[in-house]
Amino acid sequence: MSQVIDKKLYEALEKLNDTQKKEVLVFVGGILEEKKYDKWEDESFVSEMESRYNYYKKGGKMVTADEADKRIKNLLAKKKK
Repeated sequence: MSQVIDKKLYEALEKLNDTQKKEVLVFVGGILEEKKYDKWEDESFVSEMESRYNYYKKGGKMVTADEADKRIKNLLAKKKK
Protein backbone atom coordinates (compact mmCIF):
# COMPACT_ATOMS: atom_id res chain seq x y z
CA MET A 1 0.00 0.00 0.00
CA SER A 2 2.78 2.43 0.90
CA GLN A 3 4.47 1.91 -2.47
CA VAL A 4 1.24 2.80 -4.29
CA ILE A 5 0.91 6.00 -2.26
CA ASP A 6 4.57 6.87 -2.81
CA LYS A 7 4.17 6.39 -6.56
CA LYS A 8 1.05 8.57 -6.71
CA LEU A 9 2.73 11.32 -4.70
CA TYR A 10 5.82 11.23 -6.91
CA GLU A 11 3.69 11.40 -10.06
CA ALA A 12 1.67 14.30 -8.65
CA LEU A 13 4.79 16.24 -7.68
CA GLU A 14 6.19 15.89 -11.20
CA LYS A 15 3.14 17.72 -12.55
CA LEU A 16 3.48 20.74 -10.24
CA ASN A 17 5.24 23.98 -11.11
CA ASP A 18 7.86 25.45 -8.75
CA THR A 19 5.38 27.67 -6.91
CA GLN A 20 3.05 24.75 -6.27
CA LYS A 21 5.96 22.59 -5.10
CA LYS A 22 6.94 25.29 -2.59
CA GLU A 23 3.38 25.35 -1.27
CA VAL A 24 3.38 21.57 -0.88
CA LEU A 25 6.73 21.74 0.90
CA VAL A 26 5.39 24.31 3.38
CA PHE A 27 2.35 22.13 4.03
CA VAL A 28 4.39 18.95 4.49
CA GLY A 29 6.86 20.81 6.71
CA GLY A 30 3.99 21.86 8.95
CA ILE A 31 2.83 18.27 9.27
CA LEU A 32 6.34 17.06 10.10
CA GLU A 33 6.82 19.74 12.77
CA GLU A 34 3.43 19.14 14.33
CA LYS A 35 3.62 17.70 17.81
CA LYS A 36 0.71 15.96 19.42
CA TYR A 37 -0.45 17.57 22.66
CA ASP A 38 0.33 15.42 25.68
CA LYS A 39 -1.49 16.75 28.70
CA TRP A 40 0.95 14.98 31.04
CA GLU A 41 3.81 17.09 29.63
CA ASP A 42 1.83 20.29 30.25
CA GLU A 43 3.08 21.69 33.57
CA SER A 44 -0.07 23.70 34.23
CA PHE A 45 -2.31 20.66 33.66
CA VAL A 46 -0.20 18.42 35.90
CA SER A 47 -0.11 21.11 38.59
CA GLU A 48 -3.90 21.45 38.46
CA MET A 49 -4.38 17.69 38.73
CA GLU A 50 -1.99 17.50 41.69
CA SER A 51 -3.83 20.36 43.37
CA ARG A 52 -7.19 18.63 42.90
CA TYR A 53 -5.80 15.32 44.12
CA ASN A 54 -4.33 16.92 47.24
CA TYR A 55 -7.66 18.67 47.90
CA TYR A 56 -9.43 15.30 47.65
CA LYS A 57 -6.87 13.55 49.91
CA LYS A 58 -7.40 16.24 52.58
CA GLY A 59 -11.14 15.52 52.62
CA GLY A 60 -12.25 18.10 50.10
CA LYS A 61 -15.83 17.85 48.85
CA MET A 62 -16.17 15.87 45.63
CA VAL A 63 -19.14 15.10 43.36
CA THR A 64 -20.07 11.89 41.59
CA ALA A 65 -19.96 11.56 37.82
CA ASP A 66 -23.78 11.57 37.76
CA GLU A 67 -23.89 14.81 39.75
CA ALA A 68 -21.29 16.38 37.45
CA ASP A 69 -23.37 15.36 34.40
CA LYS A 70 -26.49 16.93 35.94
CA ARG A 71 -24.65 20.18 36.67
CA ILE A 72 -23.24 20.35 33.17
CA LYS A 73 -26.64 19.70 31.60
CA ASN A 74 -28.16 22.45 33.77
CA LEU A 75 -25.48 24.91 32.73
CA LEU A 76 -25.93 24.07 29.05
CA ALA A 77 -29.71 24.35 29.32
CA LYS A 78 -29.37 27.81 30.90
CA LYS A 79 -26.96 28.88 28.18
CA LYS A 80 -29.45 27.93 25.42
CA LYS A 81 -32.13 30.24 26.87
